[in-house]
Amino acid sequence: MLKKYAAALEKRGLDKCSSLILADVLECFPKAVTIKALASKTGKTENYIMTKIKAMQKENIPVNIDNGLKNHHVTTSMFEPVSWILKEKDNIELALSDIDNIQLNGDPIINNKKKIVKRIYKEYLKDMNELIDRWYSLRLIQSLKE
Repeated sequence: MLKKYAAALEKRGLDKCSSLILADVLECFPKAVTIKALASKTGKTENYIMTKIKAMQKENIPVNIDNGLKNHHVTTSMFEPVSWILKEKDNIELALSDIDNIQLNGDPIINNKKKIVKRIYKEYLKDMNELIDRWYSLRLIQSLKE
């Protein structure tokens, strides 16, 4: 299992079970994994796994459930890890919006620190936008979605 990847997903806000599901499904890519196998690996029920996957779908995580004859199968794409980068960019924009609303006070030391944080976020967002634009212009992201 991709334990380090599962741990990284947990840090991004997914619960432990969901992160294990995604790591297992990604590790098996391009093959599908049955709900039954995921339930066995995680020690959870099949219904619980289905609930977790549906919750991930609501959060726009690229994971799919295919209805098989006997078992439901779960798949993802190699776009899934990249989707977290795009979500991170969205989160940076939200944070920067909040940081812009922080008022400076009379303390020059604190004001300087606020300005530093704002600068770091702006530069990080600028660099991230340039990277993502480059990836789109090279059709890298689109090719992962296909």
